[in-house]
Amino acid sequence: MKNLKAKTQKGFSLVELMVVVAIIAILAAVAIPMYSNYTTRAKVSSEISKLGGIKAQAAEALTQTDGSTQKNNLIAAANTDANTLSSGSTVAVSGSTAVVIDYVMDTAQVPAGDIRLTGTASNGAVTWACAIEGNGNYTSSTVPADCTIAN
Repeated sequence: MKNLKAKTQKGFSLVELMVVVAIIAILAAVAIPMYSNYTTRAKVSSEISKLGGIKAQAAEALTQTDGSTQKNNLIAAANTDANTLSSGSTVAVSGSTAVVIDYVMDTAQVPAGDIRLTGTASNGAVTWACAIEGNGNYTSSTVPADCTIAN
């Protein structure tokens, strides 16, 4: 009489392994660009956060009503601080109701581009608007939600 034993499979078949590799490749193809956009957006946000002190100086200068000497001193200090952060950056008051901060981003961290923060004074408060000028280096998915793209 013959001994009938069932054969048991040991390990995975080649087809099963190829299916797993294909699934991982599809997930990676979707995840890597999304992660890249996320990291760029986070780095741009970090560059914007560096400007907090300069925004405060510029806002104070904009709301000064007691003479131009103090206003000019505040703008000069803001310009010095902006250039210390990144060479070529400027802070300028435009009239009595607006201030513009042009900041050249650190290209070691993010693609080449400038951050333009425009502060507008109204009733003693300053409202800020953000625009990213990146010569095509940025899309809506790579800039913070509160910034616009001005290419």
